[in-house]
Amino acid sequence: MKEWDPVLYRKFEAERTRPARELLARISVEEVEQVTDLGCGPGNSTELLTEAWPLATVCGLDSSAAMLTQARERLPHCCFVQAGIRSWQAATPQQVIYANASLQWLDNHATLFPNLVDQLAPDGVLAVQMPDNLNEPSHQLMREMAAI
Repeated sequence: MKEWDPVLYRKFEAERTRPARELLARISVEEVEQVTDLGCGPGNSTELLTEAWPLATVCGLDSSAAMLTQARERLPHCCFVQAGIRSWQAATPQQVIYANASLQWLDNHATLFPNLVDQLAPDGVLAVQMPDNLNEPSHQLMREMAAI
């Protein structure tokens, strides 16, 4: 896959952050010590997590070095790790594993999801938002235009 462009990504940050905020609003865990943001990008969703749980250790994970550079500049007090989601293993059980618009890029969800759940603390939450819009008219039209 082509490297993500953090400048272009942040151009639409408000639109990209809205579903992240909505996903966060659905998490009912209050006592949180460990949080991982899978596919953190430039840190917009990670920032929401630090605001929700200011005493927690929040770590962002992304495969893009360029995105992580932006995230580290934005949130120098957070931990950021360059790694693939599939190969990631939490050092300690997580109260929240948060994945906003990242897991749809991976295949074999039948093994991925149980692996993520196994990394949760008792009563931990795996919060996932996955767009499923590849067959929508807008995406079909983009593919048709790209083929011209």
